Amino acid sequence: MDVCAHYAAAAPTLAPPTTHDVYKDECMLCFDSAVRRGLTQDVPSGVSVCLTCFHAGCVGAQQHAALHHAKTGHALFVTLTRTPKPREPLTKLQVVDVPEEEEFDYTLAPVCVACDAGGRALPRTDVLERVMHGVLHARSSSQKAEVQAWEEELTPCEHTRTLAPAPNALDLSGAACAACGLTSNLWLCLTCGHLGCGRAQFGGAAGNSHGLAHFEATGHPCSVKQGTITAEGTGDVYCYACNDARIDPELAAHLAQFGMNVAQLSKTEKSMTELQLEQNARFDFSMTTEDGRALEPLYGPAHTGLRNLGNSCYMASVLQALFGLPEFQARYNSAQHRAHAAACSASPAACLECQLGKLADGLLSGRYAVPRPGAEPPAFQAGIKPAMLKTLLGRGHPEFGTMRQQDADEFLQFLVEQLRAAPAAATPAGAADPTEALAYTLEHRLQCTACRRVRYTEEVRDVGVAVPVRVTERASSDRAADAASGALYEPVTLDASLAQLTAPETLPYQCPACRAEVTAEKQTRFKTFPRVLVVQAQRFQLVNWVPQKVNVPFRVPLDGPFDLCAFQSAGMQPGEEALPDDAPAADAVDAEALGMLTAMGFSENRARRALLATHGDAETAANWLFERMDDTSLDAPLDAARAPDTSALEEMGFSAAQAAKALRLTGSAEAAVAWLFEHPDDAGDAPEAPDAPRAAPGLATSPRYRLASFVTHRGPSVHSGHYVAHVRHAPDEWVFFNDEKVVRAPHARDAAAGANDASVEHLSELYVCVANSVRTSTSSV
Repeated sequence: MDVCAHYAAAAPTLAPPTTHDVYKDECMLCFDSAVRRGLTQDVPSGVSVCLTCFHAGCVGAQQHAALHHAKTGHALFVTLTRTPKPREPLTKLQVVDVPEEEEFDYTLAPVCVACDAGGRALPRTDVLERVMHGVLHARSSSQKAEVQAWEEELTPCEHTRTLAPAPNALDLSGAACAACGLTSNLWLCLTCGHLGCGRAQFGGAAGNSHGLAHFEATGHPCSVKQGTITAEGTGDVYCYACNDARIDPELAAHLAQFGMNVAQLSKTEKSMTELQLEQNARFDFSMTTEDGRALEPLYGPAHTGLRNLGNSCYMASVLQALFGLPEFQARYNSAQHRAHAAACSASPAACLECQLGKLADGLLSGRYAVPRPGAEPPAFQAGIKPAMLKTLLGRGHPEFGTMRQQDADEFLQFLVEQLRAAPAAATPAGAADPTEALAYTLEHRLQCTACRRVRYTEEVRDVGVAVPVRVTERASSDRAADAASGALYEPVTLDASLAQLTAPETLPYQCPACRAEVTAEKQTRFKTFPRVLVVQAQRFQLVNWVPQKVNVPFRVPLDGPFDLCAFQSAGMQPGEEALPDDAPAADAVDAEALGMLTAMGFSENRARRALLATHGDAETAANWLFERMDDTSLDAPLDAARAPDTSALEEMGFSAAQAAKALRLTGSAEAAVAWLFEHPDDAGDAPEAPDAPRAAPGLATSPRYRLASFVTHRGPSVHSGHYVAHVRHAPDEWVFFNDEKVVRAPHARDAAAGANDASVEHLSELYVCVANSVRTSTSSV
């Protein structure tokens, strides 16, 4: 087989990957994968990896390999397909760095995409074999990022490093909690050997937090879960002082102080990570209704699931909710975006716009929402892996760059910040910003309770309103049920939470009109409403300084529309008088320095002028005053010099702003001239040109909404649980996204049987909900 001119030109520079990232799992601009699962034309047969820069492109209908060639001129690729080998089931939460040749059977075919309509086969020369061998045996970029994210999980802390256990022979036969007698979920204090039960774990053992109570009583910081101690000297260690899981590098030696030989011990209880994995697996596969009926899997456009990358359910749920919105669909699944991808000079792996477009195509096209081959009914889909997007967003971030559990609302805030911070060059020209649909304006009204004057200020918010949740325990005669399920709370409505958020509050206030310490009434209301309202029910709260989840049922109207007119501001009203501006910050001086100068015998006005003129401490100001002892104008009130005659100084070449400031600070023309020569670079009192104010976003009228989606956190603890999402796809159709599993949600009214109104009260873990504004005759969305 003859080689082509492109091979002849490139062959001398071809070399196996060494320091390069190798992208070989899937196309960098779509989710066409190298893995063959026996599907039909829905999955293209493999991806092509560039033999120059090792970027991957698909060879299917979208021809992203050819697009890469058009942008870079790189013509030589290896088309790679692979078939997974049978694997052992996952038994513990880990990522094992297994060589990929042990996981897959590979097929490699070198091609030139510049010849023969993008696919001329090349002879397998020694040069090509050497480079293809390097690609095959290189760890893929996605696997490298995954392993790195897991590697930094647990570390020692200062408390585990400085432990000094008191020698104390313990008899752990028949061990039980010293406070309640519980015989499982026991935590051994590594300072004194006290045994106390742990906190109740969702899906795990019961607990009454007596280990935590021991720390609060004694200050002993670290404990080890007794049943997880292994003969290798490892175990689950928790530092209550840090409020985090830690590693004790000297655990075996510390336990020896209590007469415990770890070599004779064996693990008898599940570790915290194993409990977490088990609980997540339970959420993954419990896809049935309350009466045991299997939920109906969905396939096709907008029904694509997102595979869990390791505690990534928070990200998957938020992305499903966002890409159920027309604004995000129009921005990232459009001709504008495709034109950007074709022209973008950055690596697709480093371009947020490219990765969000890739996600939009994956979620909305339907190409990947097909039944998993060979699965028994109900056959769920395999889903797509947004690994490249997660790696890009998490790069350099201390939390989102890890595989630890995260908060869905924090991720939403972070994602919006990243989208707003994207440089103009990295976004399509003229493309609408989808986050503008989430922005709105609050109006803060402040009224002095003495003089009744008011001040109105505005604040632009980019996304979301956090609403308080009132915790009111529900009376119940069934105390056994209470003991098993925890406290029962009265339901809270969205209206009640917004009313609490916008209720007036009284606070101390230094009134600039009264010139006295009084009280003021402050109230915050909506000046404009967003087209898409994001609500976070604040159900993760600090209880005794410990973060806990309060399982208050949160009720939101399911069908809507629900009207928020009651929470809209009315602005300045006829007859209201505005408060004067507060004293300018430029007149503020250090109170302690002012007191020192007045104690030296200087008048307050003279001392204040000196501090303002020197921008220094009491000593510098005192020296300034000693040089001007005879200048009696310095004792005049500063207000008297607010509007001095600056003409004489202006004739000397100083600006009006410089002259005004010098006269204000010194009180006399002669002293002002000296001050100006001492401060030649001072621009004076001219106000800085303000930044152009951002236009108030959102809707000014008709704040009527209908629930569009909601993200729920399942599980009673902030330390474990699982996020899922419900998205409305039609007026009366809801789709349930549980990672890669996508099903038709049971009708909410059926699930909420017994409720007095159509609501989502049954979704007691409502965490983030997204509501679209409803089109009316008075507003156009």
